[in-house]
Amino acid sequence: MNLLPLNKTLSTPTKLEKTALLFCVGLSVIAFLFPELLTEHLQPAINKILGYLGSPFFILVNLLLFSVIAIAISPLGQRKIGGTQALVEFSTFGWLSMLFAAGMGSGLIFWGVAEPALHIVNSPLKQSLYPNHQTSGLALTLVNWGAHAWALYAVFGLVLGGLTRNSGTAGDISAPVISATKGVINRAWQLQLSFSIKLIAILAIFFGVVGTIANSTLLLRKGLELELGVESALFSGFIIIFLIALLYTISAKLGLKKGIQTLSKFNVFLAFALIAWLLIFVPIQPIIDIAIGGTWDYIQLITTGTWQFESVLNDPAWATGWTYNYYFWWLAWGPFVGVFLAKISQGRPVWQYILGVVFVPTFVTIIWFSVFSGSAIAWDQTHNAGILEAIKADYTQGLFVFFEQLGWQGGLLIWSSLLLLLIFVATSADSAVLVIRQLSGASEAQTWSLYAWSFALGLCAFVLLVQNNEPLNRSVAIIGALPFLIIFILQLIGFIKEFTNELINEE
Repeated sequence: MNLLPLNKTLSTPTKLEKTALLFCVGLSVIAFLFPELLTEHLQPAINKILGYLGSPFFILVNLLLFSVIAIAISPLGQRKIGGTQALVEFSTFGWLSMLFAAGMGSGLIFWGVAEPALHIVNSPLKQSLYPNHQTSGLALTLVNWGAHAWALYAVFGLVLGGLTRNSGTAGDISAPVISATKGVINRAWQLQLSFSIKLIAILAIFFGVVGTIANSTLLLRKGLELELGVESALFSGFIIIFLIALLYTISAKLGLKKGIQTLSKFNVFLAFALIAWLLIFVPIQPIIDIAIGGTWDYIQLITTGTWQFESVLNDPAWATGWTYNYYFWWLAWGPFVGVFLAKISQGRPVWQYILGVVFVPTFVTIIWFSVFSGSAIAWDQTHNAGILEAIKADYTQGLFVFFEQLGWQGGLLIWSSLLLLLIFVATSADSAVLVIRQLSGASEAQTWSLYAWSFALGLCAFVLLVQNNEPLNRSVAIIGALPFLIIFILQLIGFIKEFTNELINEE
């Protein structure tokens, strides 16, 4: 029996939270003191593991994509997330804004121009299968950022969202695994297993978001360098991370409706304003051409190429540094995006949930990359602007070099993009802090917990920023995802087991 006063109980960190914070801060300090451990040992080790696990996991995500489509159009699509009594809490626009901002909004700003351009300049796909480098470059980008990633998030939300009545509390990340091991291990071991699952999930979320903050800071810093002539990279990086941390801390403290939803809605309006501006002031035909051709190549890749992905590449090892790395990054984000989706999607029919989580963001992603890469590439070809060459030299400057070609509009677009990126990364981080605290058992009254996690995220992101190594950021982002893959498979087994039993009992 707990004899401590209530306020004392609420102010005391749980064992899980203390352990997780110690791991995260400790690893950050070690990385800062011995940076060679990251570049000379950690990064090569992660790449080697990806070489073994990447292809099987890619096929698993393929299966999950087609599985969620089948669920949506089956009678199961009529079920409600959270059960028959669950009620919808957020408007459709607010719901879509939050899930998109939490899922990957910041990455679209970072790679909107750069990634398709890189794949066009040096196409990883075999020329005989995909002869048009412009459309195949967009298609390959969409494989990394499109339906597969969102299907993975959707599965996490379904598994954790109370779709089965017996799977435990909605958002309990260990409940499906406990279900899978029921009858195999005793209660004491189940408690230890639950602790370990939540700890690994917290680490996966933490480092996944840290990689995103570090990457976003690289682009923000490049923008300030080009626009304001800022020369001190570390000082400007520190200021940027401080602003991001301040923003996501305030947003997380305000909560879902006042903080996260408000920022997410603002960003969606700003993002569509940027797209509309480009569509008005740059030639639209190249955008339409690359959108149609890229989408067609993307459909071909989804239906045929992704099942034997390495066979359509010039160099199979390319997938390890790009596509497989991305998919494990989405896996790292899966625990927090899944719990977040489960929290904000209660009461919605499963078909609507899958439509909103998989198809709407994929459609927006196609539009985004088509508009940004299509307009930049067409401008480069028409005006010999050197955009592709700039991206080859440093892909963080591609967006800015393109915007600078647009005269008086360029400065406005650059600053709007920087603001958009700043808020997008904040809305990802505030959602992550919310879920990390939920997983660790922290109470909403524990403000020290909010500040501690906010500080830890900022500290680790700054350590990465010092290295100034974007591929390293991606490697660090999937540290927790590699062990979490085992947990994810057990979650799927537990979910299928409970769901099958429930359907049998209903019949």
